Amino acid sequence: MSEKRLTYVQVAALLVLRELGTEVALKELREVWSLDLKPESRAPLIESKLIEETKAKRILWYRITPAGEDRAIEEVRKGVPVSSRSGKTLALLYIRSLLTPKAAIPVVEESVQAPVTTIPAEEVELRIREAYAKITPGAGQWASMTKLRSLLKDIDRDLQDDVLRAMMLAGRADIVPVAILGDLKPEDHAAAITIGSTPNHQFRIGA
Repeated sequence: MSEKRLTYVQVAALLVLRELGTEVALKELREVWSLDLKPESRAPLIESKLIEETKAKRILWYRITPAGEDRAIEEVRKGVPVSSRSGKTLALLYIRSLLTPKAAIPVVEESVQAPVTTIPAEEVELRIREAYAKITPGAGQWASMTKLRSLLKDIDRDLQDDVLRAMMLAGRADIVPVAILGDLKPEDHAAAITIGSTPNHQFRIGA
């Protein structure tokens, strides 16, 4: 199970359990979150100790484990295939998960340990949008990740990637690789955002 990627339903269920932070009934996952976690989807999660299952009064209850919390975020960062409709739950929960981690911005002060300033995910998205407006003639135009990175040097790279993935999942941005890899320079490869196993070098907002 550790070598096999999780399905959309499995990842979304983990994110729901992670967000709620308590036991959730199977019926609630289906009726409230539109997640039909069938036996063939539940069993691997239980066997891998990503969730725990209990039964009370003929009702199945599920709670996420610490390993499940880590696996959920890991899977989304790799890229989860979703439709525009099913992606809404995943994107919403993933964006919420970004509200706690912050980007550290060091302030250099000779030999004294540098204090840090934190940036919430929502502000990072605003910075991405502002940078996009500076490097493109208008909404819907493709822009290089290299130019974007150059305007976001003060923001942690992992947080940039997390917010870009969340924007893509929510349908607020398109992110794709270039057609001809031979045209890329070393800095273009370095600036790419990996989704699934594919490096992506350009993006657009407002298409």
